[in-house]
Amino acid sequence: MPTQCGSLARGRTLRLTRLDECGAPVPGPTGSLVTTGTIQVVTTPVYQDQEDITVLNANGDICTDDQSDPALRWLTLQIDMCVVDPDAINIITGAPLVLDDAVAPNTTGFRWDTATLGTANFALEVWSGVAGQACDPDGFPLYGYWLYPFVVQAQINEYTWANAALTISMTARTSPGSLWDVGPYDIRRDAVTPATLEPLLTAITATQHGHFEFSSAPLPTAACGAVALPAP
Repeated sequence: MPTQCGSLARGRTLRLTRLDECGAPVPGPTGSLVTTGTIQVVTTPVYQDQEDITVLNANGDICTDDQSDPALRWLTLQIDMCVVDPDAINIITGAPLVLDDAVAPNTTGFRWDTATLGTANFALEVWSGVAGQACDPDGFPLYGYWLYPFVVQAQINEYTWANAALTISMTARTSPGSLWDVGPYDIRRDAVTPATLEPLLTAITATQHGHFEFSSAPLPTAACGAVALPAP
């Protein structure tokens, strides 16, 4: 079957989704957040050390030489943001929000709290641009779509207040056992004519830490603050 290839360049947008402790999306009034205020997301695979078994014979020659397969433990994610969005910090780290005294309170900040920091679970989606592409025959641009369906244990890294732009960097890791399934969003167009927007074609399994595919689905709309995630 034909394979879709492309050169990816630039980060287009990022979406966060609240998850429960089991890794399932949590519907609610602030369950999802889309932002373009992200500098980069750095992904580092972490592997279990491979085990070597080597036995020499009586002449000193190698008799047995074997090595175990590499075992992926998780993906470490560094998320660097150039926009301070308290709702994003809350979804990623669990840091409690600071509200004002309006009748309908506005979110104005967040707090460092040892009771909650690092306890949040979330899903992370990012979209890349495809370099040098023309739109497809239906006029839709193509993107690279990356999904990390179950991210845990986030922490806020060092930051500097100075005569310079302030950026917030956070580090987290993926976890196995995701209950993302096919996800709560339409992230691709199906192959029928006319095409319709659909969620993932197949469910994320318990051993899968990340997902990538090319997609011509439209980018989600970025905004300050979290928005509602409807119930399925």
